[in-house]
Amino acid sequence: MTDVLWNKADLHVHSTYSDGIHDIPTLLEHTAVHTDIRILAITDHDCIDGALEARFLAPRYGLQVVVGQEVSTARGHLLALFTRELIPQGLSIPETVACARAQGGLAVLAHPYDRVANSPARHRPRPTREEWRAFGLDGLEELNGSQMDPTANVRAALLKDELGIAGTGGSDAHHKGMLGVAYTLYQGETVADLRRAIEARTCLAAGRRWTLMGYASWFTRVFVPRTWRSLRGASPVQA
Repeated sequence: MTDVLWNKADLHVHSTYSDGIHDIPTLLEHTAVHTDIRILAITDHDCIDGALEARFLAPRYGLQVVVGQEVSTARGHLLALFTRELIPQGLSIPETVACARAQGGLAVLAHPYDRVANSPARHRPRPTREEWRAFGLDGLEELNGSQMDPTANVRAALLKDELGIAGTGGSDAHHKGMLGVAYTLYQGETVADLRRAIEARTCLAAGRRWTLMGYASWFTRVFVPRTWRSLRGASPVQA
């Protein structure tokens, strides 16, 4: 009996459709040429257009794409994966989960202990264990490449184990150079195989955090311009 191969998927990537630096063709080309990632989830903030473009273009690069979005809920960011339509922002986490499920998607909580981006850890009061369980999540981001707090991913992994849900990995890349630094390992080759692994909780989070250069690039090319737009009264895009 032949062993099933393990493959890598980066389930948290941003493009110029939200606050990423690079457009969809650039992200796809870099992934195909410079990484061993073969499935990307484009998860722009409260936008699905980039993911739909990526899914259309992906075959040209020998890649597969999960259509996703990073939804701004009332209590943190949630990755809605395998979706078809835009989910409204500002809903509770359970309501957002229900919206994702209604269109055949899965709900994975993004960076639950992030101290900078919008996460449950930044909301007061913080969720109790009963509330965490009541969110109805399919998984949570066990390893997020952007975490500056070295304890954040450790705490996320412990919470994942306690809740008995899937743990995923994603680079949270806003720059092509950070694509694939954190990823989800799954057995199989296709998007359908990846989904089954998340549902069966057989996927694994792996990789590392961004490099210092990655943080510097994010700060100068994403954080500073976004803050400047906010100060000038434009609608800021959330981290």
